[in-house]
Amino acid sequence: MSDTLDSTAAASTPLLHSLRAYPAYRTLFNSTLATNGAYWMWMMAGGWLALDLTDSAFFVGLTGFAAGIPMLIFTLPAGVLLDRFDRRRILLAAQAVVAVISTIVVFLLFLDMMAPWHLLIASFGAGTAMSFVFPARNALVANLVPAKHLANAIALNSAGQNSTRVVGPALAGPFIAAAGLPYTFLICMVLQIAAMFVTVRLPTTLPVVGSGARRTMWGSIGDGLRVIGRNRYLTGIFILAAVPTVFFMSYSNLLPVFARDVFGIGSVGLGFMMAMNGLGGVIGALIVAGLPRLTNRPGVLLWTATGFGLIILGFASVMAVFPALVLIFLAGLVSAVYMAINNTEIQLAVDDSVRGRVLGVYLFTWGLLPLGVLPAGILAGRFGAPLATSSMAMVGLVFIIVTMLRFPSLRGSATSTVVATSPEAQRS
Repeated sequence: MSDTLDSTAAASTPLLHSLRAYPAYRTLFNSTLATNGAYWMWMMAGGWLALDLTDSAFFVGLTGFAAGIPMLIFTLPAGVLLDRFDRRRILLAAQAVVAVISTIVVFLLFLDMMAPWHLLIASFGAGTAMSFVFPARNALVANLVPAKHLANAIALNSAGQNSTRVVGPALAGPFIAAAGLPYTFLICMVLQIAAMFVTVRLPTTLPVVGSGARRTMWGSIGDGLRVIGRNRYLTGIFILAAVPTVFFMSYSNLLPVFARDVFGIGSVGLGFMMAMNGLGGVIGALIVAGLPRLTNRPGVLLWTATGFGLIILGFASVMAVFPALVLIFLAGLVSAVYMAINNTEIQLAVDDSVRGRVLGVYLFTWGLLPLGVLPAGILAGRFGAPLATSSMAMVGLVFIIVTMLRFPSLRGSATSTVVATSPEAQRS
């Protein structure tokens, strides 16, 4: 298809070519770093605020649940809308909502009026808006970069987005220790507002031809799911996207509990832990962007997902700070490599006419995070964060083994030569 690139051409493209050659893509990339980094920083600060307001590990998990559950509700409809309407306008509207919510939280904190229920509502609202922001920013890449350099642009975008998932929280710890929670949320607000104004500079995009605009919402969602279900390799990728999100990523929500109750290092120590996690994430993201052939290594998704789980299991088992810092660094590195490869393979495996819907399903897997955060919070409240984290990791590793046996194609080389197209395109 026109929006795919063979691996040889992709490998010959300089690492930062798309950023240098396409100003509109550079605008999208920079604003994505700002809004995603601010959101994940906001999430980590929200966990610390939840602990500060209630002194409850369960409420920390509940706050993460409130922020993540909207992705289960809204990402699939968001994907349909992105295939029907101007992606830029959808992104701008959602970006404005995030900026407003961030501003309200900052005012409540500086006025000393923040209550636990305020945090829950704000977390749910921000999560709802980001359910549109995340897939919109992914889908827009194909509208801003020509097909011959799309692989490079997707790899860079994936690396940037996934690195913010560890770098953003990593920045939250030092800011909390140095300036306090109100000023940390203020930084998040400034970044979200800046991202909104930068996003305005993006060119207007047109609705995608053959996007199924005449279909009902549920019919269009069903089409996206059928695109994934018909391709067994793509189905396996999506399962591997879901398992670590549910069973491994909950560790990041419990890091405030580890820092205070397990290691006794407080917010300063949390900052060091998150800094190491973020450093690993940056290095992992650069590895993927700089080595495009990595996606074609046999079983790379299986081995990186398994490695991520084993590292989290090791982190939950140590009681000393130094080995914990080493393991948290490795967790950031391996998870960033895994997520960037996963995202890149999905993007290269689908046609633009169904890209929004497929990315909606992909972001739906991010929305599965509350299904892991909430039970992890409950277990942490009863038995402690180490046992909760290790239990979730062991269950996740079992699921990866089952997935490997059920989808043997995942043990081979990743490939994007067979492009999944929309049912409308196939009927035409």
